[in-house]
Amino acid sequence: MIISITAELGIDFGENFAGGLGVLEGDKFYASARLGIEYTVFTLFYRKGYTGNEEKQKELVKNLVKEWETEIELKKGKIKIEYLTYKLNTAKAIFINILSPDWATRLNEKLYIENSEEDRFYKYLVLAKATEKYISEKIGWDKIKYVDLQEAYPSFLPLLRYFPRYRIIIHTPAPWGHPTFPARYFKEEFGFEFPFDPVVMTEIGLSSAIQGIVVSKKMLHHVSKTFPHHMHKIKAITNAVEIPRWRHPLLNDVKDIDDFSRRKKEVKKESLKKLGKESDKPTIGWVRRITQYKRPEFILRLIDELRDDVVFIIGGKAHPYEYYGVELEKKFKEYAQKRNNVIYVQGVDIQQMKLAIWSSDIWTFTPYSGWEASGTSFMKAGVNGVPSVASRDGAVPEIIKDGYNGWLYGEDRYELLPVDTYDKEYEEFARKVKEALNKYYEVGYNAYHTFSDFCSMDRLMKEYAL
Repeated sequence: MIISITAELGIDFGENFAGGLGVLEGDKFYASARLGIEYTVFTLFYRKGYTGNEEKQKELVKNLVKEWETEIELKKGKIKIEYLTYKLNTAKAIFINILSPDWATRLNEKLYIENSEEDRFYKYLVLAKATEKYISEKIGWDKIKYVDLQEAYPSFLPLLRYFPRYRIIIHTPAPWGHPTFPARYFKEEFGFEFPFDPVVMTEIGLSSAIQGIVVSKKMLHHVSKTFPHHMHKIKAITNAVEIPRWRHPLLNDVKDIDDFSRRKKEVKKESLKKLGKESDKPTIGWVRRITQYKRPEFILRLIDELRDDVVFIIGGKAHPYEYYGVELEKKFKEYAQKRNNVIYVQGVDIQQMKLAIWSSDIWTFTPYSGWEASGTSFMKAGVNGVPSVASRDGAVPEIIKDGYNGWLYGEDRYELLPVDTYDKEYEEFARKVKEALNKYYEVGYNAYHTFSDFCSMDRLMKEYAL
């Protein structure tokens, strides 16, 4: 059995995720169920999800079964919790919900939003303690092959329980992927006297793990500079997507390029209609988490440049405390309100994301090179025969060949340099988009074939030795 512990989990209902990590972990869950792998994933249940939409979380609750109610103990006192589960074949998702006391219930009100640094500390400590208790009393540590710590927050678990086969998966090269806490919290809660302050959770995870995993080959370079003393046990396993979850059923078993073009047009027409639009014009998509390093302003500049010749599907969600992202999200909505050729979709809705991809002829992937760990939206597009115009970042260089199964632009940076939001790369990006508008079916057909093996969860699961 494989255990995975993650701050967020995106399955096909509810809103218990914020972005790529949650959707990726959801894809692993569905792939495990399909492949017959014993896989249990633990996460917190967030009553208001990520955007505060309690209705979506009610939809999630309808699909969960209350399995167990118990208590865990912290220095601050006992906390009553319940385990809400969703089972699919051999895969099981366990959502941990805090029932009482009142001070503790606020910890899992919303994803990635806390009232204080102390609340953030206890939020993820509860996740670890609740996971440890469930494994000890309901599964048995001797039944487990690996425990995978997704990002650094679950690295509290090795402080609670020794296990010889922890693995930590590092999903971002950026600073927020390596959270820290004041050493005094660990002294107060555990009695530990760490000789460094603050305590870097990635360091705890890597020190305790048998292996560290990064999610693209390019990330190995970043990690070699950040954690050089752990490089002997870090390897790259490039991300993938669960193709049966993301590929439109009409695009299975395509025979040739003519068959592909016919089916693709049918998929596009049907999906656009569900988004409230009917058009024969080429469609360009940009939907992902809205944050500065992903350069959302590129798509807005492109809308201004191409005007009414193209239909644009734009969307995503910004963290409510990130000013830049919140302002760009407002601009996205304003563009959609003012222009008939712009559709705005809510990026944290998986069904809307599927419709955006299926409606697109061209996908755009615009992170500032050096910042993206892997990226999977271009993979989801590619397995649907939607070619990407992409910066040379994350996993892109491993799969996209310029002009063959997508288009590349910009520098191939290996440094985490400050993001230049209005940078010189836009001109090349726009030129490649215009090139793509003339041959997206041909290149999309190549993407459909070349992405299917490399971007499949089947490949990832084999590399993880699951």
